[in-house]
Amino acid sequence: MAEYVQRGLLPPPGDLVTDGKFNFGTFSSQFRKVNPLEADKPLGIWAPRPLLSFRLKEWQAFQLGNSRWFMLAVLYNTKVSALAQFIAYDKEHKKKYFFQKMLPSWKIRVPGSIWNARQSYQDKNCHIELSSHLDKGRFYINIQIRGHKELPDIEAHFEAFHDNGLVEPIVVSIPFGENRGMYSHKCLMPMQGSLSIGDKKTEFLRQESFAIIDDHKGFYPYVMRYDWVTAAGFNDGGQLVGFNLTDNQSLDAEKYSENCLWLGGKLNLLPPVKFDRPDGVEGKWLIRDRYGMVDLVFKPETMGTIDMNYLVLKVKYWGPFGYCNGFVKDKTGNKVIINQYFGMGEDKYVRG
Repeated sequence: MAEYVQRGLLPPPGDLVTDGKFNFGTFSSQFRKVNPLEADKPLGIWAPRPLLSFRLKEWQAFQLGNSRWFMLAVLYNTKVSALAQFIAYDKEHKKKYFFQKMLPSWKIRVPGSIWNARQSYQDKNCHIELSSHLDKGRFYINIQIRGHKELPDIEAHFEAFHDNGLVEPIVVSIPFGENRGMYSHKCLMPMQGSLSIGDKKTEFLRQESFAIIDDHKGFYPYVMRYDWVTAAGFNDGGQLVGFNLTDNQSLDAEKYSENCLWLGGKLNLLPPVKFDRPDGVEGKWLIRDRYGMVDLVFKPETMGTIDMNYLVLKVKYWGPFGYCNGFVKDKTGNKVIINQYFGMGEDKYVRG
């Protein structure tokens, strides 16, 4: 078996795009400016700014949880359509509270920065607000859902801690073409807050709760395809442990990927992985690499799907929540045992 040599972790060059060129790589901290629309011909030909913006897929998502709950809050804009979503899954009672609205693209605006920005969606039934204050090491997630179909009233307020020295993010710029790329800032963080469903309130304590941010912008190919899984939990020593694993359309996944392990706040980079689903998307997902660094089984427990086929848009999406088991090795080669860590995966196909 080949020996894995961790790819370089670079200091950020300042801006995502400099003098019209994407800065590709894996970086140790956030860009001063995330400016993909300043790239020179990212679609391969010259295109006006409105068309570039239309092709730029953007979202901000948070996975949040503790030993009982796992949640997803996301505001997503593909420019063909948009999505506001909040899901809370009670692992103890195997019950999912699901809120989702498909929206026209102008209803969701994803900000260009997480240094100090806010995005939200509001209507008569809901308010979803994601506030980013990376300059102060904080993220705030606020949710209110009232009178929506058969859901009980839901209110949630969370604060995630991205303090320098406490956690290490993974910031990537991945090439899909010569000057065409995607950016993502992901980080596993401690979290505190509360979740109220009906008249029942749950407090989330910082020492036993987590949040994972995914701030994301990309000039994906016209046919967008990737596999992804993430999960987190606490080991026997009380350390927060989590991972992010993706098989996407990177031109060179050995050099450019967002695969990583977080162990006690420290970042460990991981090699490319492949997903195998011998029993289909509702069966076990096997995630492995060719170096023996990753050997995981993700077993879906509850499934989310989107199946759309219109003239200009086709989506085949499976987004299960479930348990991960197996191991991931850290940068020194030590096995980190993943025992019933809960998380989510995606098998995504988008044409449009």
